[in-house]
Amino acid sequence: MSLSVVFSTKKIDLDFVEVIKATSGIHNIEVLPYENPGKYSLTEVYNMGVKKAKNDIIVFCHDDIKFDTKNWGRKLLNHFKRHVEFGIIGVAGSRYMPSSGKWWEDFSKMHGAVYHEHEGKRWLSRYSKDIGNKLDEVILVDGLFFAIHKDKILKPFNEEVDGFHFYDVDFSFSNHLAGVKVGVCTDIKITHLSIGMTNDEWEKNRIIFSEKYKDFLPLKINRIIRKKEKLNILIGCLNFNDYTGSELHVYELAKGLKKLGHNITICSNVGGDMERKAKSLGIKTFSLQEPPGFKTSDGKTKINTPQGVHTPAKGQLYQESLVKFDLLHLHHKPVIEHILRLYPTTPTVCTVHSEVIDLEHPVIDSRIKKYICIRPEIQKFINTSFDVDIDKTNVIYNPFDSGRFKPYPKPKVDKERVLFVGTIDYLRQQAIEDLIEKTKLANQELWIVGKKRVDFLDNINDEHVKYFDPTWDVESYIKQCHYTAGILLGRTTIEGWLCNRPGWIYDVNSSGLINDITFNEVPKDIDKFHSTNIINQIMSTYEEIL
Repeated sequence: MSLSVVFSTKKIDLDFVEVIKATSGIHNIEVLPYENPGKYSLTEVYNMGVKKAKNDIIVFCHDDIKFDTKNWGRKLLNHFKRHVEFGIIGVAGSRYMPSSGKWWEDFSKMHGAVYHEHEGKRWLSRYSKDIGNKLDEVILVDGLFFAIHKDKILKPFNEEVDGFHFYDVDFSFSNHLAGVKVGVCTDIKITHLSIGMTNDEWEKNRIIFSEKYKDFLPLKINRIIRKKEKLNILIGCLNFNDYTGSELHVYELAKGLKKLGHNITICSNVGGDMERKAKSLGIKTFSLQEPPGFKTSDGKTKINTPQGVHTPAKGQLYQESLVKFDLLHLHHKPVIEHILRLYPTTPTVCTVHSEVIDLEHPVIDSRIKKYICIRPEIQKFINTSFDVDIDKTNVIYNPFDSGRFKPYPKPKVDKERVLFVGTIDYLRQQAIEDLIEKTKLANQELWIVGKKRVDFLDNINDEHVKYFDPTWDVESYIKQCHYTAGILLGRTTIEGWLCNRPGWIYDVNSSGLINDITFNEVPKDIDKFHSTNIINQIMSTYEEIL
């Protein structure tokens, strides 16, 4: 295993090339200097370097640095061998990105250490403690020196970033959002022969960055205090049998947390196909009627209480044993109220799935430390209608399996097809009726997939309308259609986007009436809906409250 070093410079200094080779401790290191007096941006140079580099580990650095650590190259390779989950490793970075884009704004969230040398003076900027040969996870790194594992990078350098500023922040932050782990090491010491400064170009790129990622900012991750300990998490939801949005959300959430090694238990009212899928992953499931540690009395069984032996009344729920969870993640108002009574001292996070349906409205309780809103509109709603402090809310979208939902070629058929997926109820009836008319006028087919809760479709005899029962394999229908349609920013729309299908969004007000219809192309930042990214954001929320 070897590495390549890429840097941009106004004029190639062969002495600097030799210093890189001599200090790295790697005899076959590849050094790729690019003489660049200003013709190319740094992002263009680095993308060229990635294509040309013959090694998987690639270092990007400034041309005004000194290597203070002997055999720094060997140490870097060891980091990538030891910490295989990391795709980017630098020597300075931050766990926090504010809305302003000034990543160094909160010094307490910065990590790493860099020496500076300027005009005969030398000083150390230390942002965190020395952690030996370990890595601190961050969300971005400083560009003076960092390395990538080429096979683990999901986003290239963004060539829309002009000049020589913010390229590093944009690159590492975009990869973090896509699910790439970013880290900082402290056993490689670098001296920067500059004090660093901002200018007009830096300010321009900062504004562009802040606008581009405004839906994610501010964003921070916290250190897990008990890194080796896996969390015991109870997820509570109303039902876990159908392919509704919230049930699919719970499944992807549980699957993602299980993949990280945590112990997951799902508690729901009704089980079925979704429950069986969760069990197949090794996830434990319980009924809301008898959650972990509790049992429904038969009217005969005696139990010991601090007050003495007691026989609970038949049908009464009583505590059979003490079951400890590190965290509760609850969905749907009745479930939240029920579970909070049973586990009153456990830190709690709640997800709010809708501002339209009463069932989804938030429970106001001081024991709830964070409210996760799956859309910005929901965050605004619970802030204004329920006076929930904005600091107690995080906007985190639904998670989606990027292995299932990915770009597919559009079908070559005589008629274009529009796909509507969702429970067929009074809330969605208006949208479906509008779609029936729209697609008929446009000589398109309308495919409807979902569970019927109202029977108005039974009276529709239009040949261009086809109905299908709900299915897990919804991507098979997306592949056969050209557009999607759904209410609000629901799963149908996003699944369509991930499969490269634009579509209509029917915006519904708090009274359940459509107040806007928009046609939306596939957004450029579609990766933000990938499950890996979403689960990382949810984990950050957990860590914040624990």
